[in-house]
Amino acid sequence: MEKIKRKCNSEHCKANQNFVILSFKQLSNYFCHPELDSGSVNANRNILTGQTNIDRFRVVARNDKKKAFTLAETLITLGIIGVVAAMTIPSLMNAHKAARYRSQFLKSYSTLQQAFRLMQEDDVSTDPATYAHGTYYKTFRNYLKGTLDCGRIGLEVKQNPCWTRNAPIESKTYKSLDKKSNINTGLLDDGQLVLPDGTNVYFENVAETGGYIVLISVDINGYMNPPNRWGYDLFTFQMIDGELKVMGDINTKYTTQQSYCNPATTSNLNGIACAINAKNNPDYFKKIIKELK
Repeated sequence: MEKIKRKCNSEHCKANQNFVILSFKQLSNYFCHPELDSGSVNANRNILTGQTNIDRFRVVARNDKKKAFTLAETLITLGIIGVVAAMTIPSLMNAHKAARYRSQFLKSYSTLQQAFRLMQEDDVSTDPATYAHGTYYKTFRNYLKGTLDCGRIGLEVKQNPCWTRNAPIESKTYKSLDKKSNINTGLLDDGQLVLPDGTNVYFENVAETGGYIVLISVDINGYMNPPNRWGYDLFTFQMIDGELKVMGDINTKYTTQQSYCNPATTSNLNGIACAINAKNNPDYFKKIIKELK
């Protein structure tokens, strides 16, 4: 702000060579008092406060100074923000990932159940015993819209997003829950479909001791996306008495959690029974993402 100098006309001011420096704002509130001309500074004091005009201008000048953070204070603040971000952002990202995985799991399960209901409404058999080896998926695919038929393993379409048993990239092969074993891919080889959202659907349709069995496994985020682990993004269901049950449920083939859904167990079937946990435990994916790297 531009400053101007105003010199008092009094003899007292002339004698003491005193000049008052004023801003335009201060000048508008200032006027020369006759008491100063008489040389009496005390006479110009405010009756209530005892403050002279000169004192008042000095206070205003001091109050006009702007306050700001020092460089050290700014750096400390940024450091604190960085530490808090480093502590919270990973947790937020994991929570978001867990929510996405759970949503994909429930969506896939719902899609498969709907297909089975449509088959039943059309009086199409869902009984595994009525289907020859490797043929169940061909009927099932008619009740899923927009699917890509990848064929049976060994006879499959060898192109993405279809998975092949001998995946050329190690990270694309399916692993057990503990990641130490390649899974038993014989349970995925009787037909493969890819849904419009990229989900891979695998079928097992064989005769076993005690009867026929149909297993359906889903890679909820597609085999092109890691981690490709049973119980993490690959889950298995079983057709029992006209109902699609999550593996690990009552009467399904694999129910023992200690053996079939245990990060501390090494087995090529470890993770196959985790579907029951993914369905019933809202925090299952949070736990898995946190514990398994």
